Amino acid sequence: MIELLFLLLPVAAGYGWIMGKNSAKNQAHQFNRQITSEYSKGLKFLLDREEDQGLEHLINLLEVAADSVEHYSTLATMFRRRGELDRAIKIHELLLKHPSLNEQQAAASRLELAEDYVMAGLLDSAEEHLVWLVKMDHSEALDPIITLYSQTREWQKGINMFEAHSELFSKEQHFKAIANFYCELALSDNNPSLMRKAISLNHKAIRPLYELGLSAYTKEDYVKAIYYWRELICQFTFFAPLFVDKLAHCYKHLNLIHQFHQLISELLDKGGVLIKIQHCQALLEQGNTEQAFEFLTDSLKRQPTIRGFSFLLQLMGAQDKNTKEVLDQIDKLVTSYIATKPDFQCQHCGFTSYTIYWNCPSCKHWETTVPSKGLDGF
Repeated sequence: MIELLFLLLPVAAGYGWIMGKNSAKNQAHQFNRQITSEYSKGLKFLLDREEDQGLEHLINLLEVAADSVEHYSTLATMFRRRGELDRAIKIHELLLKHPSLNEQQAAASRLELAEDYVMAGLLDSAEEHLVWLVKMDHSEALDPIITLYSQTREWQKGINMFEAHSELFSKEQHFKAIANFYCELALSDNNPSLMRKAISLNHKAIRPLYELGLSAYTKEDYVKAIYYWRELICQFTFFAPLFVDKLAHCYKHLNLIHQFHQLISELLDKGGVLIKIQHCQALLEQGNTEQAFEFLTDSLKRQPTIRGFSFLLQLMGAQDKNTKEVLDQIDKLVTSYIATKPDFQCQHCGFTSYTIYWNCPSCKHWETTVPSKGLDGF
């Protein structure tokens, strides 16, 4: 009998283990059924157009089943799009506190929460989370925090962030932003050396060279103005309309106009209509009127532009006194038409303006607003 009991002990133990396992499975199934039932209730509210009650029900369920991160992130995004930022913030804050999140999920939730705070105008709270992400080497936080510092004009904070975490910066737009931060701080503190720091960045930016040239030009230091603007016009010829006339004045003042003409000749292939007009003016000054006509008409055949046509009218009027009055009237009409067209356009979002914006008011990108191109452009 005792031997039989010893034989039955393993059987009893195995039976107990199986029953225990089944019991745990049953509890898990029961919990899942309960969660599914609660989800169903929330969805039913939504389907019955009782949106507020349904969404509140799903938010409360978050504290029970926060492991469904993707679903709740989608829900929070929907809240944000509807302008219900308090609910979006609540979901992301609860998600961030949940212990089951992995590092990637936690970072994504923190980034989303920062975006909620920005839209709600809670910029200090947004900055706190974005700075934390940057310190933890999450480069995806750079775009929003650069935009934030641009909005609040906290140039020094942006520069400090760059100098402490420069290894995270890889996009050209990031370097352009920091270069402009240096420029803004240099202008506010009257410290040109900061602009020279901007020039030393890995990626070349337009504004530092332009501002340094303008500063020298204002002080009548034409040698320095030529130094900075010559480098700028060679690297970014499309930006010439902003300063090419001033650059010509610098060369003339130093009796180096022949060097300016040589520079313009070298830029003809990549320059716009203003570069071509400058070349025509150089030919006229040298007495090559016929050559100037031929060059301009040939250029307009290959690439018609309103500004080029206006200059041609002026050229024809100067040569033919009998038709000058008529041509002047036509040119006035053309000039009036040009005045109605914006001079600058953002290459990123298409925003147009009559003045240069280093930071596009529409898409908030730096140095994407450039002189207009095409038929009405430069």
